[in-house]
Amino acid sequence: MTVGLQRMIHLGLVAAVLAAGAAVMAAAVDGLPDPIEIRKAATPRVCLVQADGPLGLPEAYATGFLMGAGKFVITDLASLARPGVERVTIRFEGGKPIRSDKFGMADPTTGLVAVALEEPMKEPGGLSLSTAATTDAEGLPINVVGWRHGVQVNLTTGRVVNGVTAAEMAERYGVKDPGGEVTFLTLRSPAQTLAVGAPVLDAEGSVVGVMTNVAGMDTLLAVPAGALRSALLSAEPSLKPLSKLPDPIWPVTVMTLAGEPMNAQEYAGAVRAVKAQSRCDVCRGKGHIMVKKVVGHNRIGGMVRPIVRQMPRQCKKCGGDGIVCGKGLYDYFRRMAEGATRLGANPGTNASVLQAAEANTLGLLSALGKVGRSYREGLAQQAASDLGKGGGKFPRGVVVYAQRLETVREHGNQYTVLGPYKSSAPLVVPTDVLDHPLGQEKRSKNSTAGLGDWIVLAGLARGSVRVSGQRGVFVETFGWYWGPNLGGLPAHLRDSSDPAKRHEPRPPVPTKGGDGKPDFFGL
Repeated sequence: MTVGLQRMIHLGLVAAVLAAGAAVMAAAVDGLPDPIEIRKAATPRVCLVQADGPLGLPEAYATGFLMGAGKFVITDLASLARPGVERVTIRFEGGKPIRSDKFGMADPTTGLVAVALEEPMKEPGGLSLSTAATTDAEGLPINVVGWRHGVQVNLTTGRVVNGVTAAEMAERYGVKDPGGEVTFLTLRSPAQTLAVGAPVLDAEGSVVGVMTNVAGMDTLLAVPAGALRSALLSAEPSLKPLSKLPDPIWPVTVMTLAGEPMNAQEYAGAVRAVKAQSRCDVCRGKGHIMVKKVVGHNRIGGMVRPIVRQMPRQCKKCGGDGIVCGKGLYDYFRRMAEGATRLGANPGTNASVLQAAEANTLGLLSALGKVGRSYREGLAQQAASDLGKGGGKFPRGVVVYAQRLETVREHGNQYTVLGPYKSSAPLVVPTDVLDHPLGQEKRSKNSTAGLGDWIVLAGLARGSVRVSGQRGVFVETFGWYWGPNLGGLPAHLRDSSDPAKRHEPRPPVPTKGGDGKPDFFGL
């Protein structure tokens, strides 16, 4: 890189610090920020930053904002410094996606990164850094503008006060003191729904700090504007690939799934719907109906009267199972699977709620491993139809019977291809998720789904990907359990000369499906 180019990059970072002409001037009443004006002025400068993983699907989401002359976007370092992330996609509200693979500053202490834009955004320009003091006990009135659930720009109000120092954080997390005089701000604002990296703005619309969510802290923190200013001024005068990002010092909680997370009540409603809609409406889940049957006769005087008893008879509709997979039932399965996956991905999910989601999903999957053929075939056909809708709308919940096929290596990572029953649309999952079924720890090789094994899997279909030259649907797996044996390996994998593809007989494991009767977790 030439000296001239280095100087231009460095000047661009410095301009991000010094550019006051690009400041957002918002109206203030009685010294308090006007939220409507703040949001109106800040929204064109606030973006969603999507960390693109090795398969081209988002690995994490963060809020970002333009600085100074519009050459850099400031965002959260932890969201981008992830294995396999070499590129980000930046989206401003109503604008076209902008892609970048370079950064100009990355500071592990503040946990911030300046992503470089190939073409500076001349309009509307960036935000400026505030010099407002936050030392008094009352704190500073602020507005936080960020991407809510990674879907749309939102604003919350609150105050910031001085919080913990970097030295105190280092002692708390058992890491080396990074030095310096960084004091994080405590953010008194209901901003948990905003992706980290959101700018915290004062009454003039200038950046007081940048929102972060350090794991284990009782409150949200904000990196002060002064620390960001120092990091920008001390950055090296050169651009580097995003694959070279350093790891942040602090364990920051990031958003890995965009979209509204399902709350506990909504998930419970999906569980109830699966139960209610699965129950046979003829026998009311009993598997039999009571019919009148003549079992003999009584002769009284000159009259003969039949002896009638109520006798059970197998229900014809459900075949004695008590459950049926009626038309449209799969929609409830999808919603339950999506809800569980989102609860698992949401760092704010209460531990007891997550345990309930795991228990209910395990009950569902284990029951599906034991259901009769009629129910199984009905579910499989509905699932195949859903997967075959040209990929459908992603993300979407998925509950399928699937067979473990080949394992491939792509971009340095191992993925396993699954063959869903009744469908020709392959599924792709990270290989390590097949180490053990839901509700069990990995104890031995018998706990791992092997080549040719059938499982019942619940998760969230994220989108179409290409691995080993073939297209498939990537599934973020919430959990799986052993399913019934629905057939042998496909011909192209059977008796292969490649040891990695050769079918190995499944070891006998008593817990694998088919034993007992399905109860649909108490149906």
